[in-house]
Amino acid sequence: MIDAAGGWLAVTVRFVALSATTLALGAWVFGRLVVTRLPEGNAIASRAALVTFARRVAGWSAAVVALTAAARMLVAVAAVPAADVGVVGTQAFQALWGRALVIQGTAAAFAATLLRLRATASRWPVAAEAALTILALTPPFLAHAGTATDLRALAIAVDAIHGAAAAAWVGALALVTFVFLQHRSADDAPARGAALITAFHPIAVIAAPAVFVTGLLTAWLRMGIPEGIASPTYSGLFVAKLLLVGVTGWIGAGHSKMATRRVATVAPAAVGRTLLAECAFAVLVLVLTAVLVGTAPLG
Repeated sequence: MIDAAGGWLAVTVRFVALSATTLALGAWVFGRLVVTRLPEGNAIASRAALVTFARRVAGWSAAVVALTAAARMLVAVAAVPAADVGVVGTQAFQALWGRALVIQGTAAAFAATLLRLRATASRWPVAAEAALTILALTPPFLAHAGTATDLRALAIAVDAIHGAAAAAWVGALALVTFVFLQHRSADDAPARGAALITAFHPIAVIAAPAVFVTGLLTAWLRMGIPEGIASPTYSGLFVAKLLLVGVTGWIGAGHSKMATRRVATVAPAAVGRTLLAECAFAVLVLVLTAVLVGTAPLG
């Protein structure tokens, strides 16, 4: 399974790149859409502090994306015989995925630089937001959608929506979990935690179903019905990924139900454990995605 996806090194680098991209975009969602929904008088921390935290996470994550872009190019070139390295290197920069990787790495480096230089600014730098947008649009060109022969434009659009929705859900969830755990010992932690989860709830309600629906569309576009059984490795991993997405969403729905009821008697430690469990399942989804990206859909 790992060998079919390019080997451990390729899968690891893809996983790091996917995770960093998800965190960078999720941090933007957290800072732009979640924090602004927190009531000023009942915020788990000041809005300014939370926005600064989100910008720092986005900046460091973007820097990791830039580094992994270079690493992915090196891994691709190193996988060929030494005599062909020059030819393959040239072809890589001429190929769509190679150009997309260069664009992704450049945009990520630009976003990281701006966000680090203006880490305490009161607003998100517009140029950094533009770079993050490019960062969100490049992954489809590095996966199967970029090489699709049929319905290519649709495949790229579905992949872009899938990745953006996953970042809005999973990436922002990571920041929500971290902030919640940081303040779980406060006297009014249940109420403030409920406010934080409630602020995140509308994002998750839209993003989670979008991830699942676009995942099904991706299955149809990649494998067809029932041609997908031609590659049991890919189809099996895809089914496992969708099941994990469902479990993650089910755990998240429980958090939203708790927050909506504003149950002050819920122990913050218990909520923290379930938030960590939701994050753990989300990480497994990213691991499977890193394997799927390098696995041929059809045998």
